[in-house]
Amino acid sequence: CLRLDRIPEPAIAPAKGSWRSNLAQLEVEMHLFGGLAFAYKTKTEDISNDWLAGAPQVKKVVRRISSTFWFTREVLRYGKNCVIVSPEAVRSRIKEEIKSMCDRYEISVLK
Repeated sequence: CLRLDRIPEPAIAPAKGSWRSNLAQLEVEMHLFGGLAFAYKTKTEDISNDWLAGAPQVKKVVRRISSTFWFTREVLRYGKNCVIVSPEAVRSRIKEEIKSMCDRYEISVLK
């Protein structure tokens, strides 16, 4: 158990460098299909939320994210109704996560 009263001489040490006001962010483009496309509610981080021209019932969402970990957890629950289009690094990370899940459940993936 950590008890602050047992620290004999607490001190605050100055930090070197400059503080950043915001976390680093990147833009992610995803496409939503079927019922999810119609039910999707815009989030505050969304930059755009439009129907994809030439592809009926496909919604294109561009969002600014600061954590690929939490973004991955969010989109995995959308299942087959969501695909990450860009950036390739985020798309690859989600593909690896899906492959790992298939391995865990002993599902062979073709391709």
